[in-house]
Amino acid sequence: MFIENFLTFYTARLTRRYLAFEKYSPSSPPKPKKDSSYLLYMHIPFCEELCPYCSFVKVKFEHSLASRYFDALKKEIGIYHELGYCFDSIYIGGGTPTIMPDRLAQIIEFVKSNWQIKQVSIETNPNHLTPKILQILKDVGTNRLSIGVQSFNNEILESIQRLEKYGSGEEIKEKLSSVVGMFDTVNIDMIFNFPNHTSQILKQDIETIKEIKVDQVTYYPLMVSNSRKKELAERCGKINRRQEKLSYKLIVNQLSDVYNQQSLWCFSHKKGAIDEYIVDHDEYVGLGPGSWGYINGTMYSNTFSIQHYINMLEQNKHPIVAYRSFSRRERMHYSLLLQLLEGNLNLSLMKEKYGNHFWVGLGWELLFLLAIGATTFRGKHILLTHKERYYCLMLIRNFFSIIGDYRDVRTSLDAVSSA
Repeated sequence: MFIENFLTFYTARLTRRYLAFEKYSPSSPPKPKKDSSYLLYMHIPFCEELCPYCSFVKVKFEHSLASRYFDALKKEIGIYHELGYCFDSIYIGGGTPTIMPDRLAQIIEFVKSNWQIKQVSIETNPNHLTPKILQILKDVGTNRLSIGVQSFNNEILESIQRLEKYGSGEEIKEKLSSVVGMFDTVNIDMIFNFPNHTSQILKQDIETIKEIKVDQVTYYPLMVSNSRKKELAERCGKINRRQEKLSYKLIVNQLSDVYNQQSLWCFSHKKGAIDEYIVDHDEYVGLGPGSWGYINGTMYSNTFSIQHYINMLEQNKHPIVAYRSFSRRERMHYSLLLQLLEGNLNLSLMKEKYGNHFWVGLGWELLFLLAIGATTFRGKHILLTHKERYYCLMLIRNFFSIIGDYRDVRTSLDAVSSA
């Protein structure tokens, strides 16, 4: 347990340093680099049902609020166009992006009218896999459709409040089978290590995935902020982190015969398929409440209040309320975390970015990962080993869990300050 405890301490210390923003007041976006293209992330913060484990900024869908929100989002897109940003890819997450499919299509078409977009990735839920919505998504050029499934087990789905609204495991399986082949990549998001998630349930979920033959499956470890743990424990039981390691090894072993492991938690039939936006892009712009951007070594955040976000843009103000400029060593750490998530530390790329300083800035971290057997040298790359890559998964899981804590705190504070 020493390694697990040390990595937990290290990740918490590092992440909280990142989140120590220098300014909490309205700010302008960083200026873009000349001749650079970025990924555009857009957040749609509305859901039909609120899952007890999720700490992303979201509220229950209300039509008039959502309509005002899409108007505000269009204004924020215009801000970045006026600043001279260039985007080549869109990732739309939530919440549930397809909750107002016609308004979503208008937003995508507006982005495409301003930039040459090559890739469009959109998240959705199983109950939105209807002929009408799927056709809208095809018409706007969706390349990757990511569907939140979490599990095919009805007991699990009921305990996390997804059974009634999003359908049973059998219904979800049928819908997914009809969608495979409609887009370049059909991804399903799964979660492992729910407290009531037995190894038998996990094996059954994996067999169902193989039967459906989806292009890609992203198997996230359960990442719960502290404020969500009590409600989740009441519904599902207490989280068992020791079970997490066994479950992860089971997933890797069971999926590796038909899928290529692209990152710590992404498995794909196709090599080079689109993964999460933070894996495929070093720098990105985040739009919507609670969204983050990372440009030129600066991490910045929009307000976490949906109402405040709308009000600011209706007044033609920037919704950015916090930022932090990273030191060179902090930029190295951030690059290390993202490349660990990808499973491949590219030494040539790190040297190109930071010169030989990265050996000094990251020396002890790289040596520690080598010493515990989590990584190995191969040419100009440091690769994660199959045997001990769980340690890196745990590190990244801790990273995102702490970010979840931060989201919860900022959502409450921003709601009060904007009231």
